[in-house]
Order: sequence, then structure tokens, then C-alpha cells
Amino acid sequence: MRKHISALALAVCGGVLSFAAQAQITGTTSLTATFETNVVPGTCSAEIQDSTGNASSEISFGDVFKSDLTSKSRIEAFKLNFSGCSGVKNAVVQITPGAGTNCSTASSDKFGSTHGTAFEVWKGVADSGSVLSCTTQPKQNVAIASGAGSLDMNARIVIADDKTIADVTPGAVTSLVTFMVTYQ
Repeated sequence: MRKHISALALAVCGGVLSFAAQAQITGTTSLTATFETNVVPGTCSAEIQDSTGNASSEISFGDVFKSDLTSKSRIEAFKLNFSGCSGVKNAVVQITPGAGTNCSTASSDKFGSTHGTAFEVWKGVADSGSVLSCTTQPKQNVAIASGAGSLDMNARIVIADDKTIADVTPGAVTSLVTFMVTYQ
């Protein structure tokens, strides 16, 4: 009988120790996490397209005659095309003189002044749209819908400010402009 009481006592002690060990083990009641990211503005693929819709970084006027300059008749259509836009509702475009190019005069709307000529850049159609000033560089909004948008423009070669047709000389004429784009 003593053997049974010893076995019973050992069993009770083991159970109490086991219960005490279980009482000390506690589960995890909560976890914390920190989420971290950088919010960046969306972007688009942008390109200049000539009047035929082909991507181009040069808008070619071909040969221009003095009579074209006096009549202001040499106009080339082009557009800024935005596609593949992600997270963008609109783009803001600002035109500035490119490297090595100046405004025709200090207060001019015209870009460049080579061989007595310069270029006007128009949002929309020349003479009925908005001329984009070389000096004040106004911002133009482009609405982006379904990941795309465009801005129709025209460039016109003209006689430079403070020049006359007599000041115009033959030769290659270029004017580099830069379109600064901010996505919103």
C-alpha cells in the first residue's frame, strides 16, 4: 500500500508541477509592425510628334523664303504626346530656351535670333491659340485621361524682334527649345 501512496504522491506532485509550468507559459497577445514607403509622383512616357504623328526631336521647316517670313506663312504643327501614364491626372508643361538659345530680345515671345529670324511657339493654332512667351515661360496644363494626353502646338518662323526683312541673311537656322514637364 505504501507503494501505491508513493506512486499517487508522485503523480499528484508531477501534475502540480506540470500545471505550474503551464501556468507560466503565456502566448503572444499582440504584435506591432511599421509600414514604410515613399510616395512618388506618377510619370508618363512623353514624346514630341511631328504633323504626321511620328516621334521627332526636330521640327523641320525645309527651305524658307523671305516672302514666307514677311507673310508669316511658314507654320509647322507638332504635339507633345503623353502615354503610359501611371498615377498622373495632369502634366504641366513649360517651354524654355534650350542650351545655346536665347530669346529674340529681352522681352520677346520669340525663341532664337539667327540670321535675323526667330521662332514663335503656339499652344493650338498660330494666331488663334496662345503664343508661348520665351521670356515669361507660362505653364500649360495637359489633362491626362486613361493614361494618355496630348498638347497640340504650332511653330512659326518669323522675322526676329528689332529686325527687318533686310536684316535676314541666308543660312541654316536652328533654335533649341526645352519642354519642362511636371507630373501631378
